[in-house]
Amino acid sequence: MNFREFVEEGGEFEGPVQLLLEGEERGQLEIALRYEPYCYEDKNDCNRKVPGCYFPLRENCRVTLYQDAEHSAQPEHESITTALEESYTPPGAWRQMYDVLTNATKFIYITGWSVYTEVTLLREEGDDGRTLGEILKEKAEEGCAVYIMIWDEYDDMIPSLVGTHDTATAEYFEDSYVCVKRCARGYSNCGTAGDSLTRLIYTHHQKSIICDSPSINEDDERLRVVAFVGGLDLTNGRYDTPQHPLFSTLLNKHAPPDFYQNCVTVRAEAGPRQPWHDIHSFLEGKIAQDVKRNFEERWSAEDDGSKELVLIDDSEYNLEEVYEGDDSWNVQFLRSITSQSCQFSYLERARKLKTERSEKIEDTIHSGYTHHIRRAQNYVFIENQYFLGSSHVWEDVESIPKKAVNLVAIELVRNIIEAIKQGEHHTVYCVIPMYPEGDPASMAVQEILFWQTATMSMMYRYIARAIEEAELDTHPTDYLAFFCVGVRGDEIPEDLAEPETDVETNLREKNRFPIYVHSKMMIVDDEYVIVGSANINQRSMSGRRDTEMAVGCYQPNFLCQDCVLPSGDVAAFRKSLWVEHLGEMCEEFDNPGSLECMRKVSEIARSNWEKFVADEFEEPMQGHLLPYPVDVSQDGTVSSLEGFENFPDTEAPVLGTKSAVLIEKLTT
Repeated sequence: MNFREFVEEGGEFEGPVQLLLEGEERGQLEIALRYEPYCYEDKNDCNRKVPGCYFPLRENCRVTLYQDAEHSAQPEHESITTALEESYTPPGAWRQMYDVLTNATKFIYITGWSVYTEVTLLREEGDDGRTLGEILKEKAEEGCAVYIMIWDEYDDMIPSLVGTHDTATAEYFEDSYVCVKRCARGYSNCGTAGDSLTRLIYTHHQKSIICDSPSINEDDERLRVVAFVGGLDLTNGRYDTPQHPLFSTLLNKHAPPDFYQNCVTVRAEAGPRQPWHDIHSFLEGKIAQDVKRNFEERWSAEDDGSKELVLIDDSEYNLEEVYEGDDSWNVQFLRSITSQSCQFSYLERARKLKTERSEKIEDTIHSGYTHHIRRAQNYVFIENQYFLGSSHVWEDVESIPKKAVNLVAIELVRNIIEAIKQGEHHTVYCVIPMYPEGDPASMAVQEILFWQTATMSMMYRYIARAIEEAELDTHPTDYLAFFCVGVRGDEIPEDLAEPETDVETNLREKNRFPIYVHSKMMIVDDEYVIVGSANINQRSMSGRRDTEMAVGCYQPNFLCQDCVLPSGDVAAFRKSLWVEHLGEMCEEFDNPGSLECMRKVSEIARSNWEKFVADEFEEPMQGHLLPYPVDVSQDGTVSSLEGFENFPDTEAPVLGTKSAVLIEKLTT
């Protein structure tokens, strides 16, 4: 039995296995192995709590979900209702961050891949125009303890590769009351060479703000702890709206120092900017204390004893704060982290974690994804910056990476196959960037695209075989569809600088550009959502590579039962995202797991693609959603779209190219 059959059907192996050292046999082991495909007998009764986690499930919390850094209600939102049957009004992430930061009095803790002091959180006329750095300095001068942990990019030895501003941020706060720690990502037990390599290629990728906040109960004078967790870094280029302008805001909201374009070389005064789509969350209740504990555990691993964190107790803080009501949330904090990057303070819980070379490893984000994919009854909707993994079941790929084995892709496929076998329809929607950030023709980006193509190919081939075996008149893309997003036809200000290069001229004439999807989110059956900093790749999921955080959230009064979708706040948020992507709400979108919905979404995306790639701009797109530019055959073969072997306006192959020199751990 080959491994594909082993995974699909389950199986047993018993017998001798040779032990080899440098090609020579050095003995053998007798082993017995049984593999059983993992599925839940009754998905209705399955526990929403992710098993085996370091942090417990917290009940009676509140969660606010954000799309993009700034948002406002659109006419299409009128048909969307919340858990309390009120009209849905999209909240603004950075506006609420500003309110929370400026109202903090005791402490502000920030973790970031990048924290840029020159960024402004508010950008409407009449808003407070102070920079983030100015706000944090002022809070510290008022006596608020402001502590920041940012990833040390290693730019003290080599020039900055990704522009995190870590050196500039540390220097900005040098003579202030703000305490900044630049934290390198390394392994102390790997030796000097191993530690240097790890520090160079892996990151501290967590993005959070934790601080005190006044009680929402007028009768309680105590403070409470609140937190933000998600994909938005407090840095340049992240401020955006669902309209995702290219040129029209270059002279105001996106003027330097906020202009950002990391995919092509253009001047800030000419554009276009790189549009940015992201997901974030605001957490209230005991879950915020878990986010705070993460900061404390990481600080303990980095601290030299010179700075002590703020101690809180129940005399000054309401540490048992609960939010009761029909719209309350249950939330669980998840991480990818090792004992090199944090000091696990809950010793009993830490004993449950994996141990490798005396190092404790927490990979509960991966556990959260797999647990809830297995639970899915109707559909899964994913937005993520990357999508690759399950390399142990890839086929027809040269030099398969040995350690890109996260289970997200294969679990999604197994759920689809199980539904097909039972005569049901299950769908998976994946929104990813058109290409990873950077020059799409560069060696690193091309290799990531190569792994991504291998992942897609594996998934579609499994689904194709299941369709054939069930003798169905359907196509693999009726169950699994990959999309990207783009924008075309922005207003160009009259006083914008004229193009000077061929790249600037072409992009100005075409007036189009991909929207960079930086989200790290999964929604399951309109009831459960994971939001955080973790990408769907091995770097984020393994626990031993990049340091990540996420929260898994659901409302216990709004659960999917017998494939009937609930109508709580997760559903409202998903529909708001679809308004941004698809430009409308229609009846089919109420049931994402149906064949009719999948085909309707794909139809709109294909129409948008024709408008996006047309030689001249003639008609506005309906939203931003585009089909990912590959062709999928009936047998699941993935190839480049006819006429688009390269991405629009580039010379970069869509399917990617394997590098002969890069370290696989860097790109997986």
